[in-house]
Amino acid sequence: MPWIILAILGLGPLVACALIGPIDLGGGLGLKAAPDWSRGIPIGNGFYGTDSGAPLVVDGRGLVHLVWALRRTAEDYDLHYVRVDDRGLLVEEHDLNLGLYEPRKVSVLLDSDDFLHIFLLALSARGEPSSLFHLALNGDGRLEAAPTLVSSGDSPCGEYAMTADSGGMIHLFWTEGRGADSRLFYSTLSPGAVSFAPSRLLATGVSHPVARGDRDDRLHLLWEEPGESEERADLYHAVLTGEPAETLAGVKLLDLPTGVRFSRDGPVLAMDDEYGYLVWTQEYRASRLAATVLEGWYGSFALGSPSPVHARAFAFPVEEKPSYVEYESIHSYEYLVPSDGEVELGSEYIAEPSALASVEEGMVTCGMIVAHGVRRESQIINIIFADGKLVGYQLACNTSHWSRLSNLSSDSSGNLHLSWVDGLEPGPSEVYYASTAPSVRARVDHITFGDLMVAVLNTAFSAAVGVAMLPFIVLWIVPALIWVFISGFFLGEGGVRSRRGYVALGIGLLIYQLSRFYFMPSVFDYVPFSVSVPFLPAQLYVPLQLLVPVCIAVVGASAVIYALLRVQTRSLLTASLAFILTDAFLTMVVYGPGLAPMG
Repeated sequence: MPWIILAILGLGPLVACALIGPIDLGGGLGLKAAPDWSRGIPIGNGFYGTDSGAPLVVDGRGLVHLVWALRRTAEDYDLHYVRVDDRGLLVEEHDLNLGLYEPRKVSVLLDSDDFLHIFLLALSARGEPSSLFHLALNGDGRLEAAPTLVSSGDSPCGEYAMTADSGGMIHLFWTEGRGADSRLFYSTLSPGAVSFAPSRLLATGVSHPVARGDRDDRLHLLWEEPGESEERADLYHAVLTGEPAETLAGVKLLDLPTGVRFSRDGPVLAMDDEYGYLVWTQEYRASRLAATVLEGWYGSFALGSPSPVHARAFAFPVEEKPSYVEYESIHSYEYLVPSDGEVELGSEYIAEPSALASVEEGMVTCGMIVAHGVRRESQIINIIFADGKLVGYQLACNTSHWSRLSNLSSDSSGNLHLSWVDGLEPGPSEVYYASTAPSVRARVDHITFGDLMVAVLNTAFSAAVGVAMLPFIVLWIVPALIWVFISGFFLGEGGVRSRRGYVALGIGLLIYQLSRFYFMPSVFDYVPFSVSVPFLPAQLYVPLQLLVPVCIAVVGASAVIYALLRVQTRSLLTASLAFILTDAFLTMVVYGPGLAPMG
């Protein structure tokens, strides 16, 4: 019994640490989320604030280029450039020193000469309106020239879209002004040119342009116009095969919710050979007192003959380790979690979609709530579409913080490359990178000594979380103790060391086990140590679920034998408590982290 007392006393410091610090100490690399994806690799940190994440492209040499807006302080703004090699190693990073204020909504595009084109919104000087700028970097990530103003600079520019065709021509659309005065402009940048062609006004009173080129060099343009009521907006689509007409005309695809109670990300446009896929997420409140609801929606249309779209909601399970099935893909992944198209109770948060630039396969990346250990955290998922339908999804990251603002790209070998931001405002965030490329996976997909140390410390800290189970432990102990107190009066001088005493002890322990199962049946569903050791192989789940309870019972039985043979107690209460306290303490330590309330 003394070791039990010492163990309970030793739990005090762990409880204090759990109250003042995180349960999951985390580590440098993210954990493996799906069979096809590498572990997440941190490639940048210490920055505050971005609304576009870290967009990325892959050049012909297999080098990955990433750019993101940087805000070190309230007054210090810049763009940060990072280059990663084909093994996921950081080989170059530097600031671009633009001299612009409040850079945001950054996009990148790679031309046929491996020049990196960057588009962003920023202020040329404090007090000036938000404007659209373009800059070009050479293959080493160095500025070719100072940023070029593309928009007029007279009216605020809040939205833009760009794409390139097979000939290297860059097509750029943007809006200036707000509301009914919003004007949609169009311009192009020819291969080898240093400045954009004179802009053309395409339409007024429109917003949210989205542009994508398909395999046949048709330019697909989406935009929104005010709907029949203030709470609806109409989404239009047009196919541009040459110079846009003087009057922009298109097909209405669907109407979208808007208004003061709605906040919407998207729609974004993903494509494959035959279909376009519209994906958006929306956040709304039914009333001021109602909780916020975040939903994912999608619709598809034939690229050759666009027609009104039937919108469908989608949701996925919040499982951290879902069951994958084999899938034949154009890109270098072989597994996904299938979806039957029906919305079931699952993720209550899906946000910030971003489409894969490739036109070979319809894929969209976004954030989704996942049951991450004892908490619920946003992780990055990739949603796969084919034949005009939602096929399934993958979990693409597993990190210890809130993951958001993902961007997805592909290379000429069919490998996928993903970036995202880890961390919430207003604190510092970290940029992560992951890939399906075999060379990246071979370098990082193994358990390191640091992972093992983190698992050990996590197990120690997580044990303190079991203190939250104390009220339930008291509940399932009480029935057994009532039996022990009553039966103890009838045992006589032999006490527990008699035939009747052994029977009473066995009945008491049986009552304890049945009471534990009644008050906490979920204790048998939790996989021991899966919270503190998140890289635990799935093959060990069933053995741990079966063997750990047996081991705990054996330790409890050993405590009873010690009390009977070494301490030579005759008290039924002492013998019963030897088992009950040992079993309850170990149950609290081992199972408490998995049964603690999620937040």
